Amino acid sequence: MTKLVEVNKLYEELAGIVGERFVSNRPEELFLYHWDFVTAEEPGKCDFVVMPGTTEEVRQIVELANREKIPVVPWISGINIGGVCIPRMGGIVVDLRRMNKVLEVNEDDMYAVVEGGITWGDLKGYLLKNHPDLRAGITWSPPGTGVISAYICYGMLDLGMIGGTGAEFINGLEVVLPTGKVVRVGSCMSTDYWYGRQPYPDLAGLFIGWEGTTGIITKAGIKLWPNLPRRDYIVLGKTVDSGVRIFKRLAKAGLGIVDMCFLNFVWLTATQGVRDSENIPYEPEKAGLPDFYGLVTVTGATEKELDAKEETLMKICSEEGEMATRFGDALGLFSENQIGEFLTYTSTPIQLYTVWDFARGGGGEWTGGYVSSKHLVDVYYRMREAAKRHGRRPQFYGRAMFGGHYWIGRMNISFSKNDPQEIQKVRKCLMDMDEEARKVGSFIRYKPPPWAKARNFEKADPNTLELMQKIKKLIDPNGIMNPGQGL
Repeated sequence: MTKLVEVNKLYEELAGIVGERFVSNRPEELFLYHWDFVTAEEPGKCDFVVMPGTTEEVRQIVELANREKIPVVPWISGINIGGVCIPRMGGIVVDLRRMNKVLEVNEDDMYAVVEGGITWGDLKGYLLKNHPDLRAGITWSPPGTGVISAYICYGMLDLGMIGGTGAEFINGLEVVLPTGKVVRVGSCMSTDYWYGRQPYPDLAGLFIGWEGTTGIITKAGIKLWPNLPRRDYIVLGKTVDSGVRIFKRLAKAGLGIVDMCFLNFVWLTATQGVRDSENIPYEPEKAGLPDFYGLVTVTGATEKELDAKEETLMKICSEEGEMATRFGDALGLFSENQIGEFLTYTSTPIQLYTVWDFARGGGGEWTGGYVSSKHLVDVYYRMREAAKRHGRRPQFYGRAMFGGHYWIGRMNISFSKNDPQEIQKVRKCLMDMDEEARKVGSFIRYKPPPWAKARNFEKADPNTLELMQKIKKLIDPNGIMNPGQGL
């Protein structure tokens, strides 16, 4: 980059856009942006970080970068688990956290218009204070992580059973293209309303699933849902196989379930602060311990409606020879010091502080993807066996999505980033788990680091892949937007 433009001159131009306070090239501050904080992916290095406050400032930054052919990487928190915001080729990291406002809430059409850097904590706090009858779909993520980044990367939400991935929650987008032009897609393209992406050509797809390589999102219209009375249930299964069988029946029972997710035994113990202990069996079911801990959430306008849904849920579980109980009653099985963070699973966003090894420099990474319901169980056992070969006890988390039309599963490995050798061992373990999962046929990685994205594309239709490459070249002719992410 320094061969293209003198560093001090570029610094002055950036400061002229955002102000001296919001630009830096100091090594101690750049260090904070050079990696995905918790993962085993290789770090990168940026040359500048800027914190714009408006769409116009983002536009000017990108226009400058495009003119000088300098990489630009959009960034919110640096905790996306797949390393998709690592500055792999230097350049400018655009930290969007100043752009964190809720600009509008339309209660009639149930949507919010938000800025691109808004976090889960920002969004939920605003809704609780100003619109308590509405709620957003939220991932199991820390409060300081980004909403829109999760949505455009197909994040799985606590309304995922009724609404699908975060991508389905997007009504419209305002985007700064890599050329510096600003576009809007969805109903906001020609009206003041952000109610949906219909009936225009669905250009939102140019920015969903591209891992920030086609533009920087500065505003988004996102779906909200009624904040109805709810009941949460724990469904215990002897095995992941038996538990998933129950979930498939529940998905087809017409109960209006809003969320249906599950953990394995190792994740359950991690919520209580136990990680990768030799006392934890690799195969809990052989030790007489349930390996499926489901969390099912139903909503209803009246107690009578909730009672009817509960009756059907309990009946299905009983017919399958398994047990279900209300969430609060299940907590009574644990002593106070054993509950750990389990209480927070029904109140997103959540800080998964006991699942990861948050020793100094600690972290974790997962191998996860979308998959047919036919293959989810097979994916679990294949990845678990691969982790066992590496001496790791993996945490697994799965969800039924969009009424059960597709599912997602991901297996986490905890480790300490203090040990370079351990990091390399974990990367090998993750790659082997990924390889095993792909053997089932329907598994596709999401939020993939470059090596996993390359595997996604190995079996892709070549004509479609060529089309994607042409689209990327058209939108980003100088290749400046988040380069090195695999396309």
